[in-house]
Parts: sequence; C-alpha cells; structure tokens
Amino acid sequence: MIESLAIENLGVIASSHMDLGPGLTVVTGETGAGKTMFVTALDLLTGSRAEAHMVRAGAERAVVEGVFSLGGAPGVAERVGEAGGEADDEVIVARVLPAAGRARATAGGRTVPVGVLSDIGAELVSMHGQSEQLTLRRAARQRELLDRFGGPQLAAALADYRADFAAWTRLEKENEELRAGAQERAARIAFLETALEAIEAVRPVAGEDERLQALSARLSAAEELTAAVGRAHDGLVGSDWDEAPNAVDLINAAAAEVGRAAERDASLAEEAEAITGLGLQLADAAERLGGYLQGFEELSEVSVEDTESRRAALGSLSAYGADVGAVLAFEERAGAELLALRASDESLTDMDERLTAARNAVEASGEALRAARCGAAEDFSAQVAAELAALSMPKAGVVFEIEPAAPHALGADTVRMLFSAHSATQPGDIGKLASGGELSRVMLAIEVVMARTEAFPTFVFDEVDAGVGGRAAGEIGRRLALLAERSQVIVVTHLAQVAAWADHHITVVKDDGGAGVVSGVSVLGEEEREAELARMLGGMSESGSARAHAQELMATAAQAKRGGAQRAGGAPQPGS
Repeated sequence: MIESLAIENLGVIASSHMDLGPGLTVVTGETGAGKTMFVTALDLLTGSRAEAHMVRAGAERAVVEGVFSLGGAPGVAERVGEAGGEADDEVIVARVLPAAGRARATAGGRTVPVGVLSDIGAELVSMHGQSEQLTLRRAARQRELLDRFGGPQLAAALADYRADFAAWTRLEKENEELRAGAQERAARIAFLETALEAIEAVRPVAGEDERLQALSARLSAAEELTAAVGRAHDGLVGSDWDEAPNAVDLINAAAAEVGRAAERDASLAEEAEAITGLGLQLADAAERLGGYLQGFEELSEVSVEDTESRRAALGSLSAYGADVGAVLAFEERAGAELLALRASDESLTDMDERLTAARNAVEASGEALRAARCGAAEDFSAQVAAELAALSMPKAGVVFEIEPAAPHALGADTVRMLFSAHSATQPGDIGKLASGGELSRVMLAIEVVMARTEAFPTFVFDEVDAGVGGRAAGEIGRRLALLAERSQVIVVTHLAQVAAWADHHITVVKDDGGAGVVSGVSVLGEEEREAELARMLGGMSESGSARAHAQELMATAAQAKRGGAQRAGGAPQPGS
C-alpha cells in the first residue's frame, strides 16, 4: 500500500505532500489543474520513463518520493536488499529528474537502476489508464488475463506444456543440426578412420623417431667411428698386437715414480695422488670406449636399409603430426572425435521416433492447456458479465475464442477476447466494437473479477470513467468501492457520482497567478467534499441545487457501504 506521496516541481505542482490510507481514494480537480501529475508521479515511482519536460518550468529538478508498506509483498524487500537498499515493513522510493541530465532512482536509501523500481512496482501497484485499455485490445494481453484468472490449475497446465514444447524444440534443433552436417560428418568419419588405420599399421612408439635418427647417423658413419674410437682406445690402454707404450701405462709409471719420491718428500703426496687419479680416469674412459666398440659389434645385425625403412614408415604419418609425439596426440583426439561422430550418426537412426514422441507430448499437453483455458474462459465470462450488468450494461459480455493453432511457446491455440454490447449482436473485436465508455467499464469489471483470484496491494485508475455518466457512473463508483475492500484503490475522476464513494478525497487546485499556473494538493474534509462534488456537478460549489445533489450522492453511497450494498443489484445508486 502507498502510505504517502511527496511531489516537488512536477508539471504544474510546485510542492505537495499527502498521506494516503486504505480503501478508496479519489483525486479530483478542474481541467488543467494537474490531476494527471498525480498519476505521473506514481508512474515514475514504479519505473516508467522519465522525461525532462516533466520538470516544472524554471525549476532545476523535480522530485517524487513515495513510502510503500510491504505487508504481503516479501519479495519487494528482498529485491531492494539485492540492490543494496534497506526495506523491512516499508520502503522509501524516489525519482529525481533534473531539468538537464540523467534522472536518478533510489530505493531503500540507495541509488538503484530504474529496473529495480519496475520490479517493485510490478509487485505493489497496478496502473490502469488509457494505455492499459489499449493493451486490452492485444491478443497477448487477453491471453495473459485468462491465464492469470485460471489460477494454479491453469498455471500448472501451462508449465507442463512449456516444458514439453521446450523439449520438442530442442530436439527439432538437434535434428536440423545433425541432418545439415550429415555429409560433412560422413567425410570426417572416413578421414578419421583412414588416419587411425594408417597409424595402427605403423604403430609408432613415443620417442622412436629421435632414436632412429640417432641410430641412422651412427650406422652411416660406422667405419669412421669405429676406426677413430679404436685408435683412441689403443692409445689409452694399448692393443694385443701392438706393444707400443700407451697412455695408461705411462701415467701409472709416472704415478709410481712420484709416489716413491713422496716417501722422501711429503710435499709430493698431493701430486702423486692426482697422477694416480688421472690414470684411473683414463682407464675408465678406455673401458667406455671399449663398450662403445662392443655396441657397434652388436649393431652389425641392424642394417641401414632396415633403419631407413622404419624411418620412412614413420614419415608417412607426417600428415597427422610433425613428429611421433604429435602423431600419438592426434591419434588420441581422433579416437574421441570418432566415437562422438558415430554416436551422432546413431542418434539419427532413432530421431524420427524421438521427434514423434516429443510432438505427441506437445499435442497432449497443448490439448490439456486448451481445455483448462476453455474452462477458465467460461467462468471468467460469467463473472465479467455479472459485473457489467451491475455497471448498467446488462446485455453486454465478453467471451473467449480459443482455436487450435500450430504449437508455439505459449500454447497450441490462439486466444481472443470478443465483446458484444447486446445479446443480439455477434461478439467481435473488443477494440473495434467497444466505445470509450464501454471499454472503461469492461476494464473495471475485469479488475474486480481478477481481484477475487489474485491479491494486489494498490490499484490506480486514471479516468476509468471516461465517456460514462448517470447510473453507470454511480455503478463504477460502487465497483471501485467493492475493489477497495480488498486493496487500496486510487482513482483520478471527473465524475461526482464516482467521487461520492470515496473513503478519502484529494483535490488538485490550480492558481493562475502572475507567475504562471501553480497547483496545490489538498485532502478534503466532509464539508469540503460536498463543495467539490457540487462543483463537479454544476460548475459552482455554492449552488444550492448542486449542494443538495452532492449531499444526496454522499449519503446514498455511505448508506450503501454501511449496509453492505456493494453487491450488484443492491440499494439505489448515486446518480440513479
């Protein structure tokens, strides 16, 4: 519920603050006084677009601030908290519109994106004006109304349908992608199979290419290598057929001489030890060279031709990698990809069956949804007809035309709400057949019916009584009062027959002074209400007959509310 509203420099309203209570609040005033600014202020607080021209001429900025109680709307406090603001039992929301520059929104003491105000407004305030009447003409809005009226049962049927529809559309997309890529997939499978067969035929081993390269180099220079290493080996330790001095013997002899000398001169001990170590190192080197030569003898069974043949086989796999390591990595990836591609091909084999099952599920849930909508439509039409009868449209009614259609995201049908002003006329497009006054009453009838199925803290109606007068106007006031039993209702009206039903009456008064038009907002007491209703009836608040008529309207409305006569067809109505 809106507890209070403050307006500063918005349109013709220079400054105003008002406390708002539960029940029915009406806002009245002369033409041009700025009644629409009251609704504009609420629009701004619920996230509507801010325009610089809304700022009062000569002012630097306009400010609108509202205090909302959050009873029954815990989601609002959570949304404000997510945005960084604070909200417990109530939340303060504000919009600041500079004459030049960007507007700013705050909620719970923190600057927030305007989308946060839209989220809050969607939970707290239901705005209804000429634009809302225009949306009623759209099929999407009509379907939404019916689905909301249908309650949990219809919501469950819609949820089931949407789940089936989503599964079906995902499968359709998968089928399209699979079939579109079938030729490319077949070519890729053939390539991967050929590649894996070629790799398996060679069966490379990690590091094999590097080892074969080194072996090939050794085998191609075997004669030179063995000759050079043999000479070095013989130079170190000698050979069986050559008794020439060798390095190891000479070093060992030198070590022995220095060792004997060290027995007489201890300072030579270190040199004796070093020379002995050198001899040992040369002997170890000679042994390794001998092992190298022995290895060549073992390689005598390996031919250069065999080695080069194996290298050529490994080279045939170069299309799959620059070396054996890359080829083996490709083999692993190709195996995984081939499994996935084959699985895709296998999924195509049963795709038709899966698509048929999914389509059947959509058709079944679509029929269930249509049946739920048809059932809700009958009840909705009956309740709206009863409300329209109470609004002096006894022969009028709305019906829903629900026809099967190709499945779409919101059902397998089309939903249209048709209107007839008389039982003798064929129902048709509500936007074409309903006059402005009739459309206003249809909207009000719908809101009263919807209020029975879903709670809403506040309803705001702007000129909902446009094009209406007489008894119908009084009935509009009655229905608004009925709606106000469950929710806070704020109505901008120009009809005294509607204003007579108010629990709280606010008037917007303009002053055409030298500084331009300035409007102020006042909450009226009983005597002031009487004068305002007299002005609305006859144009003169002091007119005796207008005053008497105003008193009658107020008294009749008060008596009807005390007696519980808000039911359709009850006690006499104001304006009747």
